[in-house]
Amino acid sequence: MLERLLRALTPEDVAGFAHIFETLHARAYRWDLWHAAYVIEGGCSDDGFTDFRSGLIGLGREVFENALRDPLTLARLSGDSAFSQEGMRYAARRAYERITGRRLAVDVARAIEPAGEQLDEEVFLRKYAELERRFGPR
Repeated sequence: MLERLLRALTPEDVAGFAHIFETLHARAYRWDLWHAAYVIEGGCSDDGFTDFRSGLIGLGREVFENALRDPLTLARLSGDSAFSQEGMRYAARRAYERITGRRLAVDVARAIEPAGEQLDEEVFLRKYAELERRFGPR
């Protein structure tokens, strides 16, 4: 659906969307969010965290910014929020290629390691117990 909406835009607007999306994706590359994703998803690989961040962006600015301030705010979401959204990250690239026939290069600085402190599993499971209660085993 996102790709279809993006195809209605100009190539410049699609490229701008892709740049903003990738910038947000890089901002969310943090240990606290990875720990929260692990609890919410019942485990979280590197690829899984990539998809989680895409879905988090897709939930909108308010949810995204609140989660950056405190991942526990995710427990307040209503309904069954779908965090893992692999296709969302590639929607702009696919739309751009379909519109122009060319590949879209998005140049955004990315950290090698997540920001913040990596906690032991026992510690972050306690810290994010509220997320476990809210989302339960998946």
